[in-house]
Amino acid sequence: AIGRFAKLLERPLVGSRIIQRAASTIVSIPSEKHPWLAEVPAPASFKPEERILCFLAANTAAGNIENVERDWKHLPITHHAQGAEIILQIHTLAGFPRSINALIRVEQVGMCPIAAKEIEENQDLGKWQKDGLDTMDAVYGSVSDKMLRNFKGMHPLLELMLVEHAYGRILSRPLVSLRVRELATLAVTAGMNLPVQMFTHLRGCLRTGATREEVVSVVEATGLVWGPAALTKARHIRDQKWSKWASADCEIEN
Repeated sequence: AIGRFAKLLERPLVGSRIIQRAASTIVSIPSEKHPWLAEVPAPASFKPEERILCFLAANTAAGNIENVERDWKHLPITHHAQGAEIILQIHTLAGFPRSINALIRVEQVGMCPIAAKEIEENQDLGKWQKDGLDTMDAVYGSVSDKMLRNFKGMHPLLELMLVEHAYGRILSRPLVSLRVRELATLAVTAGMNLPVQMFTHLRGCLRTGATREEVVSVVEATGLVWGPAALTKARHIRDQKWSKWASADCEIEN
């Protein structure tokens, strides 16, 4: 699936006339005009294009294809590679069908030609293993080893799939910062009624450089994608431990 995705992105690079046609058909609306940006406040550090990537992540996971199209049209064409990367990432949370359906729609809307170097991949299992462990350490801190032991106990392949594929091959790709990836993950877990995962990724956002104000903005946007009931649950999950995390360098409580 990854190889086919790469071919999809590489396709506009064949011949300058194809590039010109592709670029001329892309609908691009200024990011600031995305209607959801005004619905939920956010700090200046949380850039409009980053917020749209989080909307895109949540709408992809929820299967809201019309909203995916709107998000894509408001995403600067200079960020199309990051947008495609976020959609790819969502298969680790909501499954391949959601990512595939979103990619089908954005291809129809128009995807800016992307340099091959932006999506190239060195198929190195050893590197995926190392990168996966490093990324898990960055997200989960001192509880990372315990989590891996628990995963291995649940199923002998679960630990390997999470380390090598999810965290190594996908989440360690450099095109999108880990901070933005974690905020996008939070946008999904907040709406899917996954309290355990939301707890860990709330903390993961702070560990990877997001501010509390950015995290609050993502949680408060839950209702836009998933509805008011989901927002109420997300707020409850957040507030259960939010006040106990006195500083950005504290540990997640087990």
